[in-house]
Amino acid sequence: MSESVELDVRRERAAKNQSLFREVNERIGELSGSATLPSFVCECTDETCDQRLSLTREEYERIRSDSNSFFVVPGHEIAEIEEVIHVTERYVVVAKLGRGGRVAAGLDPRKSAAR
Repeated sequence: MSESVELDVRRERAAKNQSLFREVNERIGELSGSATLPSFVCECTDETCDQRLSLTREEYERIRSDSNSFFVVPGHEIAEIEEVIHVTERYVVVAKLGRGGRVAAGLDPRKSAAR
């Protein structure tokens, strides 16, 4: 397998994993009601990661407004498969690169619910 194809496969796999965490966070958002600072699951590529991040509703909605944006614990970003688009003290926002971006957009539960 060529290096380019292997990178595409990694990007697709990462986008699928992160999209699963995003679905979990959508449910957490629904269940957290009026909590000021809900605790969400890190949306990194590590399937075993169980770290939590507190985001305001406004922060969460701003990130979720882009199908290709995910929030992760600082240090959980991977340069080969995603681009850092915003950094705070509490979290980093990343966007998938290449095929990963298309996969992430296609798996956005908010977009598929609107169809």
